[in-house]
Amino acid sequence: MESTVVKKKAVLDLVGASCTSCAITIEHVGRRIEGITDIFVDRGTSTIQIEYDGNRESLERICDVVDRIGYEATIRATE
Repeated sequence: MESTVVKKKAVLDLVGASCTSCAITIEHVGRRIEGITDIFVDRGTSTIQIEYDGNRESLERICDVVDRIGYEATIRATE
């Protein structure tokens, strides 16, 4: 039997990352986190849009990493 991974989506509020370099850094680091399959920083809405494995720990990890690199991320919504 083939196992399929259910992909979920989440939106994180982002504070402090207003330049292109900030967004690229967050996306680059975020793609390396286990469980995160896609990540997009929207500077216009100050959000991070994430596709992930459904494990809330993956979202908490990305929030921790964003905090460590000098910005603030909080979970707004999940599907």
